[in-house]
Amino acid sequence: MPQFDPALFAPQIIWLIIAFGVLWLLMARVGLPRVERAMVERSEQIEADLDAARTMKAKADELTQEYEAALAQARAKAGAISERTKADIRERSEKLLSETQAKIDAEIAKAQQGIDQEVKAAMGEMDKMATDVAASLIARLIGEEVESAELEAAVATIRSEAA
Repeated sequence: MPQFDPALFAPQIIWLIIAFGVLWLLMARVGLPRVERAMVERSEQIEADLDAARTMKAKADELTQEYEAALAQARAKAGAISERTKADIRERSEKLLSETQAKIDAEIAKAQQGIDQEVKAAMGEMDKMATDVAASLIARLIGEEVESAELEAAVATIRSEAA
């Protein structure tokens, strides 16, 4: 192989140095600046994206705080409305209950008055019947008639003692 011939080493080394030098110059002048520019652009783009992300995160945090504040305010408002509604319902139900209780009490009083009148009327009828029965018994037993005023007084005395 001619590459391994020691007589050809010097020209091969010269051509190797020339080829290496040309490649090095090409890389130093053309390739590496492009790579460096691409890396710088990429780094700047990454930094810009990170800055945009930080800005968006700050806005998102701010919006989250505003949302939570609005939500807390809405909850407080809803609680106040709920309490007012409960108080209004409680007030209305108590008013309705008191009105209904007053109506019931009036009906009970009216019914009690009617019952009392009926009891008085029935007691009057019973007194009259007792007086009549007593008068007829006395007339049969002793053969005399007793005055009705005396019998009514006796029935009233007996009834008051029984009560």
